Amino acid sequence: MNKLVDITEDLLKENFKTNYLIQVAYEIRFPTDLTIKNKIPEFQGSIKDNFSIYEEGYSFPLTFQPKEDLSNLMNYKFLNENKSVELYLNNYTIFGLRTKNYPGYKIFLKNFMENVKRFIEISNVNKITRLGIRYINSIQLEEDFDESNQLKNKYVISLLDEKYGKEIFDSQRIDLRYHEKEFEIHQQFIFRKNPNNFYELLIDLDNSLKDSIKMDLRDIEDKLNKLHYLIKTKFFEMITDHFLMELRKEVGD
Repeated sequence: MNKLVDITEDLLKENFKTNYLIQVAYEIRFPTDLTIKNKIPEFQGSIKDNFSIYEEGYSFPLTFQPKEDLSNLMNYKFLNENKSVELYLNNYTIFGLRTKNYPGYKIFLKNFMENVKRFIEISNVNKITRLGIRYINSIQLEEDFDESNQLKNKYVISLLDEKYGKEIFDSQRIDLRYHEKEFEIHQQFIFRKNPNNFYELLIDLDNSLKDSIKMDLRDIEDKLNKLHYLIKTKFFEMITDHFLMELRKEVGD
């Protein structure tokens, strides 16, 4: 039987050779301020050396709410040259940084804090109602359903129902939402077949704080450190020793 990992301070500080992240996002939320629209050109000018591409469109924020409730959110996006990193402003109430190529916590945190500082200074936001971080992992399994199901159970402590056979299987999903002290925790697990015809396991972790964030960059960074520590802990709480070995493999092994 596969064992859960022993979570230690050394483990939480460890940098892994392999990761399965497909998206990471950090964001702040604040009371809607329509005057921000007039300040977008100034903000764009302050970041254009690193985010030279500008796009508009409808998008969905960092949340698990039903999409139909969010379909009217205008999204202003500022992207780097290869579109691997983007700053986004949703409906004058959400500002965030998102990437598909996560460079590690220290670099991503520095990038986020630098741009939050610029945004707050230019927009004159005077209250933060939510601070959140989200990490989405995609673990590719096998083409065969039974082999994939066995591998899934070897890698993680699955909360998904095991009663379905491959003849009727489409996808399985479970959403968890709970509080731990002052933190709000969302966890989503999805077992499905991806467009490449392989089965995959998605582990989507979203942790946040509400209404306790000071308008102080040091406080924001301190709370991000706590959120990051918590999200790593939650990830390790659900994986096995076997999957920890996979994380420690050299890329290409």
